[in-house]
Amino acid sequence: MLAAAAIAVLAVPVALTAQTPVTALGLGYPVPPIDARAASLGGTGLGLFAGSFSSRNPADLTMFSNPAIGATLAPESVKLKTIEGEQASGRSRFVVMQGVLPYQKWRFGLNVNSELDQDWDVILTDTLRTGFGDYPYIESRQHDGGISSVGLSVAYKLGRLGLGVEGSALTGNLRQVFRRTFDPEVNDPTNQIGFAAGDARWSWSGWRFRAGLTGEIGRRAVISAAITTYTQLEAEKDTFGIAIGTQKFDMPLEVAVGGSVVLTQKLLLAAAGGWKSWSNTDFSRLGTESADVMWAGGGLEYVGLNLVGLPIPLRAGYRYTDLPFYGGQYEQLSEQAFTFGFGARIAGGRAALDFGVEIGSRGNVETTGTEESFQRISLSMGINAR
Repeated sequence: MLAAAAIAVLAVPVALTAQTPVTALGLGYPVPPIDARAASLGGTGLGLFAGSFSSRNPADLTMFSNPAIGATLAPESVKLKTIEGEQASGRSRFVVMQGVLPYQKWRFGLNVNSELDQDWDVILTDTLRTGFGDYPYIESRQHDGGISSVGLSVAYKLGRLGLGVEGSALTGNLRQVFRRTFDPEVNDPTNQIGFAAGDARWSWSGWRFRAGLTGEIGRRAVISAAITTYTQLEAEKDTFGIAIGTQKFDMPLEVAVGGSVVLTQKLLLAAAGGWKSWSNTDFSRLGTESADVMWAGGGLEYVGLNLVGLPIPLRAGYRYTDLPFYGGQYEQLSEQAFTFGFGARIAGGRAALDFGVEIGSRGNVETTGTEESFQRISLSMGINAR
């Protein structure tokens, strides 16, 4: 009887769409490759005056006249709401590192970015009902990993126009751990299953290509645009050291536009938006669907504040984005957040510290099957050898 019950456990399909984080869907959560300044300005990151350590358009490197390097960390706390209750979680991401080396009218860049975050864990309680009895259980699912990119860029400054191209390698690993521990059968303490467990590993590989342009309009405005395409993303599954197969996933075409304008001597307006053709990809074999993504955001930066002799820019904004992956029986997920932050310019502008906060939410339990509220902090440090 116990053996038959164990077989029944393994045969039961597991549907966790309404009980897991957004990062459990599809290939995970898409991480915007933006620094803390761009995050504070509504998640923009294209065509920002004085340059940005974001990595959305290689042509934006032409706004740097001197060697520069910057890096951004973005820890996040998350409250997951399900039909069973609430759970708290968190994660810490290395979002983007961007370096640029100017040579005459050329700019050469190196960037390392997070792309798709697959880190999540969840603990569930339920009861397995079989012909042999009812078995209460506790289930834990842990996913550890994600997909990152390493890119090389080259840009050329042609008067007020900048042109850039970039090639990036996509790489990463994912470990999936499943464990379900059962109590004895409700009416018969001697009838036990014990536990079920599993461990799987994936390795990711692929390529991305991006081209962009940026242009100055007088001395008060910058516009920026980029287009991105991918090869197929390959996922090789390796369980207990044995390669057991490779899957290939189509990736979307992406278009992004943005810019900034000086409204007054001390006030800057930034805005950006984009589109990603995830609907041309098929993730139904992963238990999820995919849809096109539209995103937009913007904000204001005030540069009139000084503290102990240091310029302290103040920023605030708002952003909205669709999310590409969702359970097929539910509506598409979306995310929105209010953003704000500040910065500090040190050593005559040769070093910069930027701090950003995003407070927002994703999804709705009733309509999208999963719901999260989150608070994300972005911290960037940059050095510009002026």
